[in-house]
Amino acid sequence: MRKLLFVLLVALLSFPVMAQKMTKEEKKAAKAEKKELQEKADAERAIVIKNSIDAKQFVLEALFLSDKRGERVVVDPIFNFIGLDGDKAAFQFSNGTTVGYNGVGGVTVEGNVTNYEVSVNKKGVYSIDFRISASFGSIFVSMNVFPTGQTEATISGSDSSKLKYSGNLLPLAESRIFKGSSIL
Repeated sequence: MRKLLFVLLVALLSFPVMAQKMTKEEKKAAKAEKKELQEKADAERAIVIKNSIDAKQFVLEALFLSDKRGERVVVDPIFNFIGLDGDKAAFQFSNGTTVGYNGVGGVTVEGNVTNYEVSVNKKGVYSIDFRISASFGSIFVSMNVFPTGQTEATISGSDSSKLKYSGNLLPLAESRIFKGSSIL
């Protein structure tokens, strides 16, 4: 009787250990599958980004804006963007809650693109530089686009003022921006 009880006790205690090993193996398989799917999605995203940059049809929808002192503010990507459509470009910053120069609480600047230059490093990070020639002068835009679509851009004018956009680069067709009235 003691032997039967001992064998039964050992069997019951070893069962959860065997079940845990199976779940660990399943977890490893699920993790590997998830990683593979993520790598595939990242590769597809990199192709979409490359095609958008080559076609000069993309929008940086900003999640954060920073000034030259580094003060960072969370913003609405619908109203805060840098967009390029061929030889035309626009950038806008806005709070989206009050009426401003552009009708949505901020400023919208549109103009022609000049000096458009693109380079790619070994890690697949794009550096894009161009000028927007607006009615009041020229604005320099410098962007770094990572393969995942995360983008950092700096807009600077003829003086020391700078505005930094941080967000995601999207093809123009996928963008959901709202452009206010351009006064400049």
